Amino acid sequence: MTTQATVLVVGASGFVGQMLCQVLLDHGYHVVAASRSPQQLPLGVRHHLLGNLSEEVDWSSALRGVTYVVYLAARVHVMNDTHADPLAAYRAVNTDAPVALAHAAAAAGVSRFIYLSSVKVNGEQSDQPLTERDLPTPTDPYGISKWEAEQALTQIGVRTGLGVVVLRPPLVYGPGVKANFLQLITAVRHGIPLPLASVRNRRSMVYVGNLTDAIVFTLRSSVVIGKTFFVADREDLCTPRLIQEVAHALGRSPRLWPVPTAVLHTAGRLLRCEGMVRRLTGSLQIDTHRLREAGWSPPFTTQAGLAATVAAQNQETDGRPWRLTIRQRHYLRMRRCLERPLAGVLLLLLLPVLLLTALAIRLTSSGPVLFTQLRAGQGHQPYTIFKFRTMRSNAPQLSTEDMRRQGISAVTPLGAFLRRSSLDELPQLLNVLRGEMSFVGPRPALMTQAPVLHGRAAKGVDQLPPGITGLAQVTGRDDLSDEEKVRRDATYLRNLGPLTDLFIIRATLRSVMGGHGTY
Repeated sequence: MTTQATVLVVGASGFVGQMLCQVLLDHGYHVVAASRSPQQLPLGVRHHLLGNLSEEVDWSSALRGVTYVVYLAARVHVMNDTHADPLAAYRAVNTDAPVALAHAAAAAGVSRFIYLSSVKVNGEQSDQPLTERDLPTPTDPYGISKWEAEQALTQIGVRTGLGVVVLRPPLVYGPGVKANFLQLITAVRHGIPLPLASVRNRRSMVYVGNLTDAIVFTLRSSVVIGKTFFVADREDLCTPRLIQEVAHALGRSPRLWPVPTAVLHTAGRLLRCEGMVRRLTGSLQIDTHRLREAGWSPPFTTQAGLAATVAAQNQETDGRPWRLTIRQRHYLRMRRCLERPLAGVLLLLLLPVLLLTALAIRLTSSGPVLFTQLRAGQGHQPYTIFKFRTMRSNAPQLSTEDMRRQGISAVTPLGAFLRRSSLDELPQLLNVLRGEMSFVGPRPALMTQAPVLHGRAAKGVDQLPPGITGLAQVTGRDDLSDEEKVRRDATYLRNLGPLTDLFIIRATLRSVMGGHGTY
């Protein structure tokens, strides 16, 4: 290795790029970090402002004095892509930009070009460990664009002598990881039940420390030029084992429920999240024998990588409000479209129950049948909630827990039954029909419950519509402090998705059938 060699890292601001820049500095390289912002880059790198990779880029100034190029930038896999031409959008960043850079690098005398591709070049699943000899079968625009880039870069290397090396990693995890992996860690930390105990799959992953070590190895080795390599950790894990390892790193017990995979796939089809279910239940293994034969071996175990990932996530502040992901926003829109018709159907089906309950209230106590009250809706906008009246008509306008603290008992005998059975909540189907509430969400707070409202706003929970049931209700109800309610609401927000909602609904139904509602 030439200790004074300069490496251009394109896409240096991502969590892989940030670690790679630091590792390169530790190995004595000079580093030029091409990214849109110098923030969060290690001290000692030279920042090069990176423009829009979807447009033509002049690479001449970035390549000045550069010996090696590592291309990490990518338009990543997007669920439910709404771009008018998704393949063209992926090609612009994942194919056209690195090909243009490779031409410029060859002309500038760069000796080696490392391209970070993806296992998605070989598809989404495999019954046997994949090798570099297997025919690429990309199934989506992301994988297609990566495969096209690999082919074009290899041809440039043959024509110009540029030392092209392609690395195909599977799922990359480590400090700073986002999206599904972060949601998994959060779910395990907060004890959310996961219906994956019956899954029997095997999936390869790569810790970011192992991936960056492999990249440095390909810069130094003379036997890797012109070749493609899979890179992964030593050990492949099944999904339940992964959850157990994460739980161990957190010092928690995993909450795995045995649900047949056929049921999971059916739920995935009904909720339009088949891809997520396939990734959780299917196998995708890769064989890294070729890279190991070249002389590389992963320096970190999977357990060490997971421990570092969890430790870094623990250190992140919880004070910042959570911003809904693209997938979560799409899910909320889809859920809203389904909820209002479903609420209308349920109101019709339950009409006899509603009428009988209303008659029983009228016959057993004076006052109106329905209880109405201003509550905080989405964005803390006030709306009127509907419930069957369970208290005396002269009861004070306080929350249930405030009445308990003050020793006030205003619940009627029939009201106690309605609360135990949760029948008092049925009129909220009208709120769902009107678009003011959802079936699942944070329970609507009173407009006077300032600690809850302020806490939810600080966590970003006010982005969600309130729900008839919610995580805090099925895991504690009125026995929780305001702070704990907000914390569980924030947990629900971070893990918002169809599986989370299904388990809250299941827990709600079990509570209702068991008569464990609020008294």
